[in-house]
Amino acid sequence: MYVLVILIFQVFGTGVLLVYNLKIMKTKVNLIIIFLIISNAVLAQKDTVIQSLFRDIPAWMAQNHVPCAGVGLIENGRIKWLKTFGDLQQGRPAPANTLFNIASQTKPVTAMLVMKLVQAGLWNLDEPLSHYWIDPDIAGSSYLDKVTTRIVLSHQTGFPNWRTDNGGTKLRFNFEPGTKFGYSGEGFEYLRHALESKFHQPLNVLMNTYLFKPLGMANTLYWSKTLDTNRFAKWHDGQGARYNISIQTGVSAADDLITTVEDYCKLGIATMNGCGLSDTLFADMIRPQVKVKENYYRGLGWGLVNNLPNGEYALEHGGSDVGVRTMAVFLPKSNSGVVIMTNADNGMFVTDQVIKCALPFGTQILETMNKGAGIHERITVADDVIKSHTGAYAQGNGKLLVSSLRHGKTMTVKVIGPITPPTTGKLVLWAVPANGQAFSLGAVPTSGSAVSMLPDTSEKLLSKVSKLVVTL
Repeated sequence: MYVLVILIFQVFGTGVLLVYNLKIMKTKVNLIIIFLIISNAVLAQKDTVIQSLFRDIPAWMAQNHVPCAGVGLIENGRIKWLKTFGDLQQGRPAPANTLFNIASQTKPVTAMLVMKLVQAGLWNLDEPLSHYWIDPDIAGSSYLDKVTTRIVLSHQTGFPNWRTDNGGTKLRFNFEPGTKFGYSGEGFEYLRHALESKFHQPLNVLMNTYLFKPLGMANTLYWSKTLDTNRFAKWHDGQGARYNISIQTGVSAADDLITTVEDYCKLGIATMNGCGLSDTLFADMIRPQVKVKENYYRGLGWGLVNNLPNGEYALEHGGSDVGVRTMAVFLPKSNSGVVIMTNADNGMFVTDQVIKCALPFGTQILETMNKGAGIHERITVADDVIKSHTGAYAQGNGKLLVSSLRHGKTMTVKVIGPITPPTTGKLVLWAVPANGQAFSLGAVPTSGSAVSMLPDTSEKLLSKVSKLVVTL
């Protein structure tokens, strides 16, 4: 008995043992054994998650034609696991430090830069950006002074996502700033112009100075001639074919930042730990600024999912562009999270599965984010109707028009940029199997998102579907 007690207690750094009486020793031994059993069970559960991801991610990638994916798990404020799956161009295995274009996941990075500038007393969240920049297209608008950094970071500018979404090349307000939510990349670009005007430095220099270097994000950058293209995950379509587009992208506050999974994990950890912000400023950043839907809001730069179990909340943001699907979810209360990056149009089917597996509330977070905001009509179309359609509705420059998210017997269809049909009629989403007849999944909205009810689970119904097509 004495030997057993000494050996166990020495693990915890305790030396004075023999003075205890036998009854106390027995109690201590029992408590420690219980503690060790519980600790081992928790560790085993975490290892099981990693083992499941290690086994399942390659299968999810193969099913959805995703050539490359990177995953990072955060636990107790530290990176617990990093892994890159798949190949880069020419069949080269993807290295651990694979570089991904993260599309709109750039926006939270811009937001954290701005919050650092505010903390340093160099920037004001509520100062009109018109003090530093006015886009010539809206120079005469009465709304100019209502566009502030707070309004930009919470997507309330009234701008479209991109000015071309309004059918032209000029920027204009779609609604009064500060009155409702409207996702906008233009807003972040407006903020970039204001920052560069005040500080007389390009955005990438400000990022390096105030964010990347302090956080050790050595692999985060915008495109340049010195980019290591051998590590870059090029873009692929839904069938796994590489897009023939240039990897040269500009400096943007809204889009096209290039980074690694590890570096974005570093950003997430810093953010969850306050990133050097005062308690007041951090609380302002995670405070709901505008409601998107039930339990889903926009904070400053981050999507905010509230009312999770145990008082938890989630900070999240994704990236979606041609051949890019990325996602990050951070849980500040438990100091945990997940980062997933892919280089294919179907990457969201991988990111969603990883989130469900890696996070205790992953399914609830996704359901909250993707829940339909209204009542949607289910339609039935005869099999031969598709024969009357002469072709698929497509955008000439190859930009993705429609994306979808499957869950159980529901499918959420999201329109990326408003669609203007060439003639009157209803847009319809079709599933096209590799072999067999195409079948309708429901109507497609011309903007926003809609939920369609499926006759069976999406896993069964769409397991052999190679692509989705929108027709008029």
